Amino acid sequence: MPELFEKTALKSLELENRSVRSATWSGVGDAKGHVTDRGPEIYGDLARGGVGLIITGFQYVMPNGVGIVHQVGNYDDSQIDGLTRLTSAVHVENGKVAAQLVHTGTKANAKLFPEPGRIWGPSPVTDPLSGNLADEMSSGEITQLIEAYAAAASRSKKAGFDAIQLHGAHGYGINQFLSGFFNRRGDGYGGDIKRRYRFLGEVMEAVRGEVGNDFPVLIKLSGHDYHEGGLVPDESLYVARRLADDGIDAIEVSAGSRASNENLMPSRLHIRNEEDEAYLADLAAMCKQAARVPVMAVGGIRSPGVISSILSEGKADYVAMCRPFIREPHLINRWKSGDLAGATCISCNGCFEAAAEGNGVYCMVDKKLKNRQ
Repeated sequence: MPELFEKTALKSLELENRSVRSATWSGVGDAKGHVTDRGPEIYGDLARGGVGLIITGFQYVMPNGVGIVHQVGNYDDSQIDGLTRLTSAVHVENGKVAAQLVHTGTKANAKLFPEPGRIWGPSPVTDPLSGNLADEMSSGEITQLIEAYAAAASRSKKAGFDAIQLHGAHGYGINQFLSGFFNRRGDGYGGDIKRRYRFLGEVMEAVRGEVGNDFPVLIKLSGHDYHEGGLVPDESLYVARRLADDGIDAIEVSAGSRASNENLMPSRLHIRNEEDEAYLADLAAMCKQAARVPVMAVGGIRSPGVISSILSEGKADYVAMCRPFIREPHLINRWKSGDLAGATCISCNGCFEAAAEGNGVYCMVDKKLKNRQ
């Protein structure tokens, strides 16, 4: 697998190979978003397993941006210590790690807010998944959120992260501003896709102003929302081109959300053979052609043959996986050793239930097997 094990660089960030641990909620935050002791353990193990770039689970940048239990926060300087312990655990294993930043917008869970707050959204639209009716953000609140992203980026750099990734997919805050379903504003932040891009463009500018030109800034972008009124590929490609103009360093192309049809969710079930894999690779290829920046393909990638095809055919520059690394954090080293059997993940999504326990994400299949022994 020569393509996978090539060394590359994103700006000044040198990477040992083209594998990426795609962000996943890891269940390692306490009630106020501080990293628990399981965080360094999980991320250190991934680094020890040979992953080229590890992207953390989404870190909420404001107290009213938390969406799920045990989510890690990045909204207060008191959280820097825990985040530093996480990055140190990765770096001692010679790994590289990026902080994924998010505000969940209409998908926020007010019961989990560490301090009183309101559910924010671009427009007063009821979220199809959470059922929340959002309060439309004022121009001042939009500015406040942009500044929160910038402050979280600065905090991430201080904590030792090697890069940041903005979460612009899966129906969360940035994606909501880009989506015609969620964003029905009549001011300069709403309208056609050019105007709906404004919020993300201002986040990019503010973040870059905090971290500098040499620090890699990535994004996870929805190539298709698979939701009525949401982003469609032509709009996503426009966003990708604008991001390239605004200095994005890499784009991970995902699609869908938990509100999508089961067959169109980001983490799809029942991946049984190579034909079921890489279900978003064509969207990544379109983005790579349109934006001319490094692109990461994600979505059901499980086997070396599929990875070789994605890279050799130029569909993407990097391959990102999430669930396979939960069951096999040392998967990359296994492949590098010559054992090229596909990932053992069965794509059951049981790991997401496991993360809710507060002890960190793990593979429930493995746990059941161990309990039977």
